[in-house]
Amino acid sequence: MGYANYALKRVLLTIPVLLGVSIGVFLLVKLTPGDPVNTLLPPNQRTPARIAQLEARLGLGQPLYVQYWRWLVHAVQGDLGRSYALQRPVTELILERLWPTAQLSLVAILTALLIAIPTGVLSAVYKDTWVDHANRFVAFFGISVPAFWLGIMVIMVFSLFWGNWFGDGLIPAGGYVKPSQSLLDWAHRVIAPGITLGVGYSALTARLTRSAMVEVLNEEYIETARSKGVRESVVVLLHGFRNALIPIVTVLGIHIGFLFNGSIVVEQVFQWPGIGRLLYQSVLNKDLPLIQGIILFVAGVFVFANLTVDLLYAYLDPRIKYD
Repeated sequence: MGYANYALKRVLLTIPVLLGVSIGVFLLVKLTPGDPVNTLLPPNQRTPARIAQLEARLGLGQPLYVQYWRWLVHAVQGDLGRSYALQRPVTELILERLWPTAQLSLVAILTALLIAIPTGVLSAVYKDTWVDHANRFVAFFGISVPAFWLGIMVIMVFSLFWGNWFGDGLIPAGGYVKPSQSLLDWAHRVIAPGITLGVGYSALTARLTRSAMVEVLNEEYIETARSKGVRESVVVLLHGFRNALIPIVTVLGIHIGFLFNGSIVVEQVFQWPGIGRLLYQSVLNKDLPLIQGIILFVAGVFVFANLTVDLLYAYLDPRIKYD
């Protein structure tokens, strides 16, 4: 019953958080330089009558709080406005690009976990040995390398240079194919940007995994398990790693939000038609409704990812009490 009450409170608390996020997003776009009228109307059509007609249609002459309320009511109903540049509903554009970004994020998360968890656990088990030092160096390299540079290097080496050496590139230089069209071709195209995006997150997660495991492996119950003759692998994986999952899951939840907006550079480099690339194009086009809709969506992903992490805590650590 305590967990159910806690879960209900956390869900209800997301409402004022989302309200505050919506206010921030609305004001952020409204206070940015630029005039929607100048964006929508060509110079030869900017007559006083046309400008007044467009401002009335967009509600630009109304007080700011009226404009916000009008936008919020439509946003709650799923209407985030209409793109200036593409002349399509913003919600439709976001949903269209959501699936490619979700695919890329899934590959990036799997890459990060497959690299980070074994690396972090090994570094903790072999603390201050050459294994730990080597993993530290690799993690430092992964954190330091910019994603756009790594993406360009991957394309140059495995697509351009590989094609010159062996007559055919190991990976395509970019582009996207739906899984429903060809699963093999989709996997061929998603691996390079997915790994590129996941490397930086794997380095950060590996360092956090190591720190959490080092702390857990020094606990008294770990020493007790060892003194009872429990196998070291069982001590490390069952008793140690399970209790080190809390900070790992926390960072993973934050990563999910960052992957949606952190994929902007990677999607642009690999010509991946996701939300990040759509945001980049909307900024270039000064497409305010589209920018506003994407930022609100990404902020919502952050909020719900953190909510999910909080609700998972009880399953991962029974010591946590929700009174």
